[in-house]
Amino acid sequence: MERKIVIFGGKGGVGKTTAAAAYALALGKANPEEKILVFSTDPAHSLSDSFDEEIGEQKHGVAGQANLDAMEIDPGKWFEDLKQRYRTWTDELFASLSGGSRMEIKFDREAMRELVELTPPGIDEIAALGTISDLLDLEQYQTIVLDTAPTGHLIRFLELPQVALSWIRTFIKLLLKYKDVMRANQVAEELVAMSKSIKKVIALLTDPERCEFVGVAIPERMSLEETVDLAKSLEKLKVPMGKLLINGVVPVNDCKFCQSRRKMQEQVMEEFRAKFRRRAVEIFVAPQQPHEITGAKDLQRHFQEWKNFSRKGAKAQRKPQK
Repeated sequence: MERKIVIFGGKGGVGKTTAAAAYALALGKANPEEKILVFSTDPAHSLSDSFDEEIGEQKHGVAGQANLDAMEIDPGKWFEDLKQRYRTWTDELFASLSGGSRMEIKFDREAMRELVELTPPGIDEIAALGTISDLLDLEQYQTIVLDTAPTGHLIRFLELPQVALSWIRTFIKLLLKYKDVMRANQVAEELVAMSKSIKKVIALLTDPERCEFVGVAIPERMSLEETVDLAKSLEKLKVPMGKLLINGVVPVNDCKFCQSRRKMQEQVMEEFRAKFRRRAVEIFVAPQQPHEITGAKDLQRHFQEWKNFSRKGAKAQRKPQK
């Protein structure tokens, strides 16, 4: 089904960035008339590693695909720069004041400094995602494929969005006491814009008609438990997980050790299927590759080898063609 945003998420080390890159490239090739963006908020910048080319803040025509663009944003750094601007503005604001109660001004200054430091977890990532909302409003891209940072901040933020909005409102209330000061108005306007952006992003991520979450896991019991917990959290947040990709399935071969490992993986994969059947999650599996997946050719092959594992009796993987 057509979605405006397709989110790939899961714990670190399960191959979600590679999966997001492979899917975005396949989507671009299948729909040459549409503009696709693959957007990463993972500070590790592994999107560059997946495509085997430097992405940076924005790159057009990734992997030689004219309709595929990519962006990498480090939300932590982005938000730290924002907080540094707030610190500077706060210092300049109070340095310019001479009237009023000195005690009250000193209290307000300390309160603002504390607010800058005590930002709610996850607000950095969700605020950075405001970029996505802006791009969709401009109708610059038909689909945005989002590679999130390892599961944690984003989920915690979506669980408690009012905490972040309360943080912003408190900051604005303090600033409104100094509304006659030009710098205070500028900061307040930026905070209001951030509040609106956060509300738009939350509305977008929780709209099943416009957004779908693709879970990424590996065929290990710990990953199974983590993915079940993730699915439960997403259900509460009304961000349904429509699909699940299990990465790293050992190929069928004559290696005794590999056969033993494959057998254990198949047991876990059956548990995945049983756990997610009632959630109507479509499960795919992808084989373990003999080397790291980098570059367009590797990504294309990786995507082509995804096999549907939802149906009872479906084969996890065919023998790769020579």
